Amino acid sequence: MKKLELKNLGVQEMNTTEMLNTEGGSLLSFLDGLMGGVNTLLGNVVNTLNKILSPLINIGIGPL
Repeated sequence: MKKLELKNLGVQEMNTTEMLNTEGGSLLSFLDGLMGGVNTLLGNVVNTLNKILSPLINIGIGPL
């Protein structure tokens, strides 16, 4: 099997710092975005449950 020389095809090597700052940043920025999404999802679930359950509590079915 022949060894493919990527340098001949115009591919450049990247060091660790360059890799962390390419395509969206580091692991911490990924986790920050993920936690923001989870926070939004949980907020939407709580708001939906509040809209559904509030009328039931108000008509006297009782507390949950």
